[in-house]
Amino acid sequence: MDAIKPGETFTYEFTATVPGTYWYHSHQKSAEQVDKGLYGTLIVEPKNEEKVDRDYTLVLDEWMSDPDAESHMDMNMSGMDHSNMNNGNSSDNQQMDMNSMGHNMNMYDIFTINGKSGAAVQPLKVKKGEKVRLRLINAGYMSHKLHLHGHEFKIVATDGQPLKNPQPIKDELLNIAPGERYDIEFIANNPGEWLLECHGNMKGTDGMKVKIQYEGQANNTDKANAKENLPVVDMTTYGKYETGPFTLDQKYDVEYTMDLGTAMGKNGMIFTINGKTYPDTAPIHVKTGDFVKVKIVNNSPMDVHPMHLHGHFFQVLSKNGKPVTGSPLIKDSLNVNPGEEYVVAFKADNPGNWMFHCHDLHHASAGMVTEVKYTDYKSDYTPDPNDTTNKGE
Repeated sequence: MDAIKPGETFTYEFTATVPGTYWYHSHQKSAEQVDKGLYGTLIVEPKNEEKVDRDYTLVLDEWMSDPDAESHMDMNMSGMDHSNMNNGNSSDNQQMDMNSMGHNMNMYDIFTINGKSGAAVQPLKVKKGEKVRLRLINAGYMSHKLHLHGHEFKIVATDGQPLKNPQPIKDELLNIAPGERYDIEFIANNPGEWLLECHGNMKGTDGMKVKIQYEGQANNTDKANAKENLPVVDMTTYGKYETGPFTLDQKYDVEYTMDLGTAMGKNGMIFTINGKTYPDTAPIHVKTGDFVKVKIVNNSPMDVHPMHLHGHFFQVLSKNGKPVTGSPLIKDSLNVNPGEEYVVAFKADNPGNWMFHCHDLHHASAGMVTEVKYTDYKSDYTPDPNDTTNKGE
């Protein structure tokens, strides 16, 4: 489709067939437009939904208090030697990761939940005994590790897809990468006032917290502790194992290796798939009905790549060579840390041309995009060669 120009309209019509927590956003100069807030949530409720007493949607994002300051900084990272940098995943390395992207993440100094920060975030009201669902959506560029204080919780869905027999966990961090969604549920069985807060050492971390207030309980029983060292939930071992739609050793019609990399371009950092930047990246060619296996390898020294596939869900089969031992993990976005390797599989059951890209939209706009292209699909869209306004990224 063409970009929607000022004053124009475009109508989407679709049947909401897959229940879950989703969001929509601009894909026209997305690193700029999503950054300025051009997105919204899309909640698809099942016909026979399991009842919860409270259902809250929380959108995480980051903002710059001084957008002009960014342009005054030297964003060309050509003098930086990536070869000798540690690629661990501690908070310090997260800080390095934020600096290494050619788009300085330190500029994002305000973290928000539903567009508000700190004390301005609307508290979540609960009553004792209620079942509470929180739908968590990361619309920003940074991963956020969330800690629910004072309660056990279950992770019941990721990217809109349910998890099998999720077990209750407590005092573990849930890491939500850009583009990802997680639904968690808990029983409000511990009256008082508690926090759901982001952990980390970035400048805006303290603003990303929300109070959970029991009705009739005015006293503050909880304190923020964003530096507390807690384990992070490993989604590849969470929930109950059962065979999903795909296995590692079945026959696949298409196999593709996606080598994610970082390099210096003429105008700063570029982010590559198999050494190329979009539109020169090799597409994944499929035909309707194909079983497709993709190996995703992050060879960037420090950059985290949350990879997102449009139009399909994939099953995560293995991480670093080890098969998934928890619930079948069905997602459309997968966070890949430096040095990590995942194998995912999906069925080509939605004909079209679909983006498969990094959901750090700065990385996507600097090249980290490919497409799933159906060879038996003919698009009725013809781009206007004279229209230079389309920046589909």
